[in-house]
Amino acid sequence: MPLSIKGRGGKKEEIMDRFTETYIEMVSKAKEIQDLCKHNKGDWFWNGEKPYLYCKSGLGSSNPHDYKWLPTLEDLFNLLEGKPIEDTWYFYKWIATENQKFTWVNTDKQSIKELLLHYVMFDKFNKSWNPEKKEWEEINEH
Repeated sequence: MPLSIKGRGGKKEEIMDRFTETYIEMVSKAKEIQDLCKHNKGDWFWNGEKPYLYCKSGLGSSNPHDYKWLPTLEDLFNLLEGKPIEDTWYFYKWIATENQKFTWVNTDKQSIKELLLHYVMFDKFNKSWNPEKKEWEEINEH
């Protein structure tokens, strides 16, 4: 049975609808992003099997670092540290132009979180996701 939570208006939502398997893998391997986690209440985390919402009772582990942070879209935009409207414009411009260098990026098949995570890693850390190796790689521009 899939995990579900009560969303707004009491409707049940599938938790995994929030995070694709690819996103979980990408963000779990993004050490730079994981290092920025502050373990705030309301943050989502992955324990290797399912996502957890960090709340008053914690994560159910004696060591919260056993879990990988799953940033939301808001968290990812906050990592850009700019004005949200400007960051949104640059992100969409990047989707339309710059990402053509990265052959794995397919705006028809990637989730918005996957695309934004890729943009944050590109913009802040000069890295790109290699889908064959399933790891982040330094971008070498000649």
